[in-house]
Amino acid sequence: MKIIVTISRIIVGSLFIVSGLIKMNDAMGFMYKLEEYFEPGALNLTFLADFALPLAVFIVVAEVLLGVALLVGALPKLTSSLTLVLMLFFTWLTYYTHNCDPFAVKEIVNEMGQTVEIANQCVLECGCFGNAIPLTPYESFLKDLFLLIFVIPIVIGAFTNKISLNSPKESIVIYAAAIIITMIFAMKMLDWMFPPLFTAFNLAVAAILQRRVAGRFKEWAMAIGVLVVCGAFQYSTLAHLPMKDYRPYAVGENITKNMMSAEDLGLEGPKYAIEYIYKNKTTQKDTIVLSTDWMLIYKEPWFVNNYELVSYDGAEVKIKDGYEAPIKDFQLINYEGDDLTYSILDEDRYVFLQIMKSIDDAPVSAQPQFTALANAAMSDGNLFYAVTNALYEESEEYRHDHQCQYPFLNCDQTELKIVVRSNPGLVLLKKGTVIAKWAWRDVPDYKDVKEKYMK
Repeated sequence: MKIIVTISRIIVGSLFIVSGLIKMNDAMGFMYKLEEYFEPGALNLTFLADFALPLAVFIVVAEVLLGVALLVGALPKLTSSLTLVLMLFFTWLTYYTHNCDPFAVKEIVNEMGQTVEIANQCVLECGCFGNAIPLTPYESFLKDLFLLIFVIPIVIGAFTNKISLNSPKESIVIYAAAIIITMIFAMKMLDWMFPPLFTAFNLAVAAILQRRVAGRFKEWAMAIGVLVVCGAFQYSTLAHLPMKDYRPYAVGENITKNMMSAEDLGLEGPKYAIEYIYKNKTTQKDTIVLSTDWMLIYKEPWFVNNYELVSYDGAEVKIKDGYEAPIKDFQLINYEGDDLTYSILDEDRYVFLQIMKSIDDAPVSAQPQFTALANAAMSDGNLFYAVTNALYEESEEYRHDHQCQYPFLNCDQTELKIVVRSNPGLVLLKKGTVIAKWAWRDVPDYKDVKEKYMK
């Protein structure tokens, strides 16, 4: 039994650390995912929307803490209980997401206390591994069921006193196995070798504190040590930018190419069908026939004689996967209504984009640096734009208040959230390729940009 418990600890602990780290690397992205779940059409937890970022940080840090605790054997009953609760919650959430019907309606009580019907808002991806490993709700549900199988023996082991702080010999075996698992996962799935280093560092901190701290609070001291490591990493990625960017606007990605359709690239795209609804004349029960099968089935005498058409307006369903453009809603529109997207992406000159997903929420302390950079860049023959989702009046007010001599463009706010995880943020392009990105705290001098990137 102890061998099964140990193997389960290694698997669950390792995956918890990797999963938590990936979301910690892009906590803003996880926050946006939580906001989707809080929408009225989803879980209708709108009162939590203002706390989405603290909740996101709490969840991802807790995930890493639990992963490390499982590997070191700290506070086994508390750790196993919290792990089980978290896995049951994740399993329910992915099950709910998988079974969400986008064509259904639900009743909710609005802010006025009135009961109203609204359409279901289905979350298409759970965000379990962020943008690094996009999973469908069904795949996420299966992943959680898989982990839940390994959590059960951990709980049993914890409450039958088969788990305790590792001995030195146990630590060598468990830590080595965990680092190997995270290394394989990082190489095969993430193309990022930081996860095994992060795992090793946290385990080293826990091991040092295990040896140095004596008394009843030893395990809590180990937890605090890991919490400090996680907190430092989380602060870095929130104050600046994610260490690893898996989005289609990452440095090195070509936006123009990522906007191309399967047909443009000579690839096979996904195939869809419409659900036609027929009613059995005898039983009065509805039967769904896909539009791709309709011509074959309709020629069958038994079908023609026994079924009648009810509706052509059924749901559109994907029947075959294929290439889909990673970028679908990136448009740069000026306030005259002209679409400048491709003219900007085709520019031979360097193009700077000051991305502001929300003008109202953007700190203005860095605006002098943006303005100085813009003036120097434009004087040197390059282009500089601000891109926001604000109305013309808001943009003009901001532009005049801060003496911005560069034009403001409009883009979908959701897309701006994806472009750069900072509000405001800065992106450097040439011929549609992302050369560099900065958070507002890191806006560089034009001289430094020119020396490092404009070659």
